[in-house]
Amino acid sequence: MNVNALSSSYNTPEVATSADSSSALSNEFMTLMIAQIQNQDPTNPIDGTEYVSQLAQFSQVESLEKMRSDQNTQMVMIENMGIVQSANLIGKDAMVAADSLNIEADSETIQGKIYLENATSDASVEIVDANGNTVHTINLGAQGKGDIPFDINPQALGLLKGEYKLQAKATSGDESTSLKTFIQAPIEKIHFASASGMMMAELGYGLGTVSVLEISEVS
Repeated sequence: MNVNALSSSYNTPEVATSADSSSALSNEFMTLMIAQIQNQDPTNPIDGTEYVSQLAQFSQVESLEKMRSDQNTQMVMIENMGIVQSANLIGKDAMVAADSLNIEADSETIQGKIYLENATSDASVEIVDANGNTVHTINLGAQGKGDIPFDINPQALGLLKGEYKLQAKATSGDESTSLKTFIQAPIEKIHFASASGMMMAELGYGLGTVSVLEISEVS
């Protein structure tokens, strides 16, 4: 019997996931060593240097186990700190990529933007209802490169409660290019997704849940 048997046991899920795996590992090693001493051949006892070698190898395994435990503790602390810090975002407005939104009866003016990689002679954003009808077109005119803001005022535009899609485009001569739209929505909730390891934000206006890494700006 040698430390290899101990190492194999260390790799099993039962030991690796126990509440006190380091203590369990130490107890198992001592049990194995005592059994080895008791069952050795009296006429051919084990060399003492082999015990020293096994102790050294066990010390390495124990150190690795402690490092793993410390890393898990640090990860939990980092996650908790991230949640506490991200909680400060609740109630603020986040700008995220979105091509649709829900408008409620009491919705106030909603801010959005498009991004132009190049200057254009004309840019516009169409608001399309659930039936596929364009109910309003926001004409932005000629624009230079960069972020171009726009507003959606449901009351002024006579938009009823419901879901709407946004279709933005830039026109230069006879060429028309579709553009990505961004909508600013209130952050209603922050939570940590353990499966993905990502901090997630739940947004208003029906934008759903997005990773905080997808937020382009917060105001």
